[in-house]
Amino acid sequence: MRVSPAHLWLGGLAFALCATLNAGGYRYGASDQAFYIPAILHQLDPSLYPRDWAMLGAQGRFFFVDEIGAALVGMTGLSLPTWFAVAQVATLAALYAGAMAMGRAVFTTPWALAAWIAALTLRHRIAKTGANTLEGYFHPRMLVFGLGLLAIADVLRGRRVRPILILVAGAALHPTTAALFLVLVGVAVAVSDARLRRPALIAAAAAGLAGAAAMAAGILPLDLTPMDPTWRALIATKDYTFPTTWSASTWLTNLAGPLVLTAAAWARHREGRLTAPEAGLVAGCLVLVAGFLASLPFISAGVPIAVQLQTSRAFWPVEVVATLFLVWWLVDRPASASAGGTAARAIAVVLIGVSLARGVYVGFVESPDRPTLAVDLGDSDWDQALRWIRASTPADAFVLADPGHAWKPGMGTAVRIGAARDVFLEETKDVAMAMYSREAAHRVAARIEAAQGIDTMPEAALQALATREGLTHFVTPRPLNLPLLHRAGTVAVYRLTS
Repeated sequence: MRVSPAHLWLGGLAFALCATLNAGGYRYGASDQAFYIPAILHQLDPSLYPRDWAMLGAQGRFFFVDEIGAALVGMTGLSLPTWFAVAQVATLAALYAGAMAMGRAVFTTPWALAAWIAALTLRHRIAKTGANTLEGYFHPRMLVFGLGLLAIADVLRGRRVRPILILVAGAALHPTTAALFLVLVGVAVAVSDARLRRPALIAAAAAGLAGAAAMAAGILPLDLTPMDPTWRALIATKDYTFPTTWSASTWLTNLAGPLVLTAAAWARHREGRLTAPEAGLVAGCLVLVAGFLASLPFISAGVPIAVQLQTSRAFWPVEVVATLFLVWWLVDRPASASAGGTAARAIAVVLIGVSLARGVYVGFVESPDRPTLAVDLGDSDWDQALRWIRASTPADAFVLADPGHAWKPGMGTAVRIGAARDVFLEETKDVAMAMYSREAAHRVAARIEAAQGIDTMPEAALQALATREGLTHFVTPRPLNLPLLHRAGTVAVYRLTS
C-alpha cells in the first residue's frame, strides 16, 4: 500500500500523541527506571550504591543499558533526563515505523491501516504478566519491541538476514524481549523458506550447545537450585511471577490471542491471501505459546532461571500479530470493505475516537495532580529534599524512607533516583529485583519485616534500627524529635547516627 510522506508524518505525530496520552503522559524517573537510572549512575560513579549494587547488579548483569547510557552521557555531556527523553522519542518512532511497515505489507485499504495504528495506542497490560503494551516513560523493553515490529515487517517483505541482525543488536538493550522476537522471526523465516530450515535448525542447536557449554564453564552462571520458601514467597507477591496460579479467566484472556490469530489466518488462507511469510509468523507465534507452556513445570518447581525469564511475556508479541490479522479480518477483507467500505470506516473511526477519548481522560483527568509531561524530576518538597541529600551527603550515605515512598502521595520519587543514595527499602521495586538473586531476596524479606510500622515507629525504635542496619539519614514528612539536617517545606531530613 502506498502512503504519501505527508500522511506518514501526520500519522506518526497522531500515533505519538495518542500513545503518550493513553500511557498517562511521559515522566522521567518512574516505575522500572528505579533500576535503570541507578545502574547508569553507578557506571558514571562507581562509589554510588555501595550496599545496593549487589541487588542492582544481579539484574544488571543481563543488560548493557547501563554501560550504553553512561557512555552516551559521558561522551556528549547531555543529562540523563535528556537522553531518556530522546530514547522515548526513538521508542515511539520505532513502534510507529514497525507498525506502519507491518500494516502496509498486509492491508490494502487506508482505513485498515488507520484502525491498526489506533488499536496499538490503546495501552493495556498483558493479563497477569510483567508487560504493558505501552509505557509512559522510557523502557528499553519498549524500544526493543519497536525493533521487533520492524523485524516482523522485514519478514513480511521477504527479507531474511536484516531482521535477525536488528534483533541481535536489540539484545544488548533487553535480551529477553529480543529473544522472543528472535524465536518468532527465526521460525517464520524457516517456515516460509524451505532452503533455510536446515541452517536455522543448525543455528538453534549450536546456540543451545554454546549456552550449555557457557553454563558448564561458569561463563554464564545460572542458579538452577529451586527457590527456597522465603525467596518464593517474596516474589509470589508479584502476580506475574508464577503463571501456574492463573485463574481460568486469565488463561482465557491470554489464549484468546493465539485462537483469534489462528482463525483469522485460516480465513485469510481460504481467501487465497495468506503468504508464506504470514504463515511463518503464525507458526512462530504458536511456537512461542508452546515454549511458554513447556516452561510451566520448571516455573512451578521454582527453578530460578525459568521464573526470571518471565516466559508469560510471549503473549505480548503474539497479541500484536493477532491484532494485525484481526484488523484485516474485520476491516480490510473484501466482505468488510463492501457497501462502499462503510463498515471498515466505522470500525476505524470508532477505534480512533476511543483512542482520543481515552487518551484525554488518562492523560489529563485521571491523575490531575500528576503533570502530563515531566522530562525531569519535579520540584515538590520531596524532590527538593532528595536533591539536598544528593548534594550534601557522602556517597555511602544510607537513607531510610517509607517503603512505599516511590508511589505514595506527597513523595513519588525513588530515593535511589532523586538522591542517588542507597535506601533501606523501596518495597515495590526491591521485591521485583529480588527475583534475580537469592541473597537479595532474603535481604529484602528481612528489611520488609524490620520496616513494619515505620510510619508510626517512635524515635527510639528508629535509632535502634539505624544502629543495627547502619542507617545514616531519614527522609520523611513526619515531624520527629531527631537532629534536623534540612527541611524542604513539609519534608525533613534527619540524622540517625549520633
